[in-house]
Amino acid sequence: MWNECAPGEKLLTKGEVAQLCRVEIRTVDRWVAAGKIKCYRIPSGRLLFRKRDVLKRDVLMAADRRDGRVVQTGR
Repeated sequence: MWNECAPGEKLLTKGEVAQLCRVEIRTVDRWVAAGKIKCYRIPSGRLLFRKRDVLKRDVLMAADRRDGRVVQTGR
């Protein structure tokens, strides 16, 4: 799991992911809970994300929005 990261690869915190994707940290928590973004839990319990996984996820979401495939759900 943790070994999957290449040496020197940029790892991001939840806060950095939220800034990069322009969302709230709670949204990143929801993505993790829903399995929409891959993360790595270090021994201290902190979550880290590979930058390339975040960028790939962001590109896919942008493509879905552009194609009109994003469905708004409400309570």
